[in-house]
Amino acid sequence: MDSDEVTYQKNVRNMSVVLAAIILTIFAALFVPPYFASPNVFPTSVSVATPFGFSLNLALNSTSISPAGGVLLTGWLNSTESSVNNVTASVSWAFPQASLWSGADRCTAGWPLGIGVMQGHYTQDNYTLGVLLPLEQPLVSCPVTAPPQFFLLYPHSSEAIAVIGGNPFRWVLNDSLPFNSLSLAPGALRSTVSDLPPGVYTAVLADEWGDVLTANFRVA
Repeated sequence: MDSDEVTYQKNVRNMSVVLAAIILTIFAALFVPPYFASPNVFPTSVSVATPFGFSLNLALNSTSISPAGGVLLTGWLNSTESSVNNVTASVSWAFPQASLWSGADRCTAGWPLGIGVMQGHYTQDNYTLGVLLPLEQPLVSCPVTAPPQFFLLYPHSSEAIAVIGGNPFRWVLNDSLPFNSLSLAPGALRSTVSDLPPGVYTAVLADEWGDVLTANFRVA
């Protein structure tokens, strides 16, 4: 076998190794479930600036819980402006609003924040691939009220004035969800009445302007 043929076969083997590595990488990216490909440590608080002069903030009291335990998810909106910020109301939710948890009175029409949870490890870049877990929502009968048309956000604060029917109301724009297996609607992931299936979960904070913030925790 001459030197040219040896070199050729060596190049063929090298190219085969490179192609195999590329194929394995693509396969992992497409087919490995996101709740398997996740880091071991998650931050307890995250935030993101929005184009509307406020930030979204999400905090977890723990990022690792037992299947029988729970985690407190707290989300809030905070003005980043140094003067009163007039923000026009919207209905551009990234998720169905009815699937999100609101810590406010369920009869508060126009509440602009909601919290959700997805099974799996998702981020700001791929949260659209996830599905919100059905949460147990209280059954209430609400009178028909008009939502506010705008919010006056206090400088560097979560406080806002919402004008409804010509009357001003002071709202503190934050939400809290104590999440555990009993937070889930019947039949949603429950292996027992008191246990969550092990794995990584993604907490989601969304607002009515289409902004989304994600944070992760592990059940083990």
